[in-house]
Amino acid sequence: MINRMSKKTGTFIIILAWIVVWSLMEVKNVALALNGKGIAQIGNEYYRFFTAGLTHKNLIHLIVNVCAMFWIGYLYEERTGSVRFVLLGIACAVISQMIFLCIYRDTLQSVGGSAYNFALCGFGLTMQFLVPGFPKMKFGTWSGNWLIIYLIASNIPVLSFMNVTIIIFHMIAFVVGVAAAFVCWLLGVR
Repeated sequence: MINRMSKKTGTFIIILAWIVVWSLMEVKNVALALNGKGIAQIGNEYYRFFTAGLTHKNLIHLIVNVCAMFWIGYLYEERTGSVRFVLLGIACAVISQMIFLCIYRDTLQSVGGSAYNFALCGFGLTMQFLVPGFPKMKFGTWSGNWLIIYLIASNIPVLSFMNVTIIIFHMIAFVVGVAAAFVCWLLGVR
């Protein structure tokens, strides 16, 4: 398994970006400059659609998303290729943030890499039905067990910063991932 993960540079790039941004948020307090803001609050700071997906509320939030990304990369990166995996993650995360922040126009803070995770899970789950031989997320495997638990448990608002908007955001990201899978399938990108 370690040998297989050593070839997952895209996964490690995303995880490293999250860790670096979280460290900067802790040391330099740059959260206010990077968090997503609703479309009515964003001004001309459209970079926030990208940077919001790199930020995390706290260390637990970061660790949970890193663990999920590890298993998502384990399942899907080899099949998609590292560059496509990262670009797909970024595109889906940005689109998810844009949709969410247009719906919640006045929000002052949107954070978290879960847009990457939910979108890539939506992508992978859809591709496993559209493309024969695409890696399967299933119970009974380490990756399947972790990801299915993540997809369910991360929508249970147990932490102080969690509310119904998190469920909505996760659903948006998942649907964006599903849509990306259909686009790739229709374009013949498998």
